[in-house]
Amino acid sequence: MRDESKVLVYAIRHFLSAGKLKYDDPADKFDEVIANATDRDNQAIGELMEQNPLGIDEIHVYAMKIEKGRFAFVFARDEEEATYFFCRTFQRWPMNCHQYPMDSPMSLGYRFRSFRELKKEHDEFPSLAGIYEKEVSA
Repeated sequence: MRDESKVLVYAIRHFLSAGKLKYDDPADKFDEVIANATDRDNQAIGELMEQNPLGIDEIHVYAMKIEKGRFAFVFARDEEEATYFFCRTFQRWPMNCHQYPMDSPMSLGYRFRSFRELKKEHDEFPSLAGIYEKEVSA
């Protein structure tokens, strides 16, 4: 989940619990409530973001080069966490590390699935999404 989405979730939660929004309000009511938000509202939303009571974490996928033509894809919260996981798993530093879009397709045999779909199969993070071996010409 992107940070903007996380803010939106906690803003809606705050305004619902404060009685400034109702579940059946039209979408433009939210715009009105946001426009009239007080410093106290903003502080409460910021505290919710920090406390994160819904456990919302944004997970990314990182491509990390193991060796020529061989890459590990790691689900992690940030590059540092991905690198630490890679080092524990492969007992070496990655040759490089690049964040990939979650909607990029990953080849699984003759099928393609997005990293977003693959992430749903994982309960804990960081985790290994898969290994990709590129054909290397000699």
